[in-house]
Amino acid sequence: MTEATPLLEVTDLVKHYAVRGGVLRRRVGTVHAVDGVSFTVGVGETLGMVGESGCGKSTVARAILRLVEPTSGSIQLNGLDITHLGKADLREHRRSMQIIFQDPFASLNPRMTAGDIVGEPLSVHGLA
Repeated sequence: MTEATPLLEVTDLVKHYAVRGGVLRRRVGTVHAVDGVSFTVGVGETLGMVGESGCGKSTVARAILRLVEPTSGSIQLNGLDITHLGKADLREHRRSMQIIFQDPFASLNPRMTAGDIVGEPLSVHGLA
């Protein structure tokens, strides 16, 4: 990776959810959660997303990490397009990604010590 290569580049990210209804659960509509989001984050930079509740901030973050599959668009991490990587290849790249969920009670287990919480990702990825 060179200095000119962005750390993260998101281009025209789209995430739509199907709305199903009726007895046969047919598709009756679409929720446009995220439409055409693009940005670039360089090495050493920080990006903050601001918006109303329900505007898609968390969906953008989850799509970048591929916790939800984007409908379209591209996500490049260190110059590599991770948009269509398989599970095994994606696991390798997730080591350099992190998301902090908004609700600490949903994301932090109160029965774990702070050391266990910090150490869990290291043991999951076999780094400690």
